[in-house]
Amino acid sequence: MAMMVLVATLVSEPVKAASDTPFFTGVWELKDNKGVRPLVMSDWLIFSGNLPGTWLYLKQGSIPGQRFEFFARNLNVNGLSAAIVDVAKIDDTHMIYRLSANGEILEQGEATRLSVPNANKSCLAVDTEMKDLLGSWVLASDKKRKFKLSETELDFDGRKQPITMATVRTGQIGLMVSGKPYALFTDAGGDYAVLQVLPAGTEAFTGGPIGQHVNFTQELIVRRPTGRCDAAIAGRLKLLGKKKK
Repeated sequence: MAMMVLVATLVSEPVKAASDTPFFTGVWELKDNKGVRPLVMSDWLIFSGNLPGTWLYLKQGSIPGQRFEFFARNLNVNGLSAAIVDVAKIDDTHMIYRLSANGEILEQGEATRLSVPNANKSCLAVDTEMKDLLGSWVLASDKKRKFKLSETELDFDGRKQPITMATVRTGQIGLMVSGKPYALFTDAGGDYAVLQVLPAGTEAFTGGPIGQHVNFTQELIVRRPTGRCDAAIAGRLKLLGKKKK
């Protein structure tokens, strides 16, 4: 998608996190002047293919339940892009989606929902409790690299570290090693989560992909090894381009 090639730029305007699962979370068919394509969104991410690809940072002035405006950041890039993402609700199964940069509209069209609109039944809705992020994961890029998290230990690439943790915000926890911030771990929707390893000397958990931007030394996508959401999303996308009642 066009957003993925935008150059990162620093943006100082403050951003806020969404307080609950928004209307745009789900699997969509986007129709614009280029044709029809899939649009898959979790609470604060746009997927690229079958993986989380672009973080969304809520701008001030959005109206929850009606419209949202976001800054954007590509995964593994420190710094926001020039992209602005706007979504506006028409009804439970339709919304307007627009991607712009530097005042130029890159993509704009009406999206039709292919997934269930009830967030409690959505595979992409973000879990809300810290315990939902515990357990076994594998790197999305390499299933042989395992990642396991308990309330007292992080086991990654065969290295075990004692940790303490605290909820930073809905769907996101902070991991501390020897009492110092080590990483942010965030539910990315679907079968996925993202581990952001912080620079040494980070003093506090002041940012994150669903709040203020945070600098990181590594940003790794992990997935549940037995997750079923990929198949569910693929099943909905089979309806893409087909006439819907």
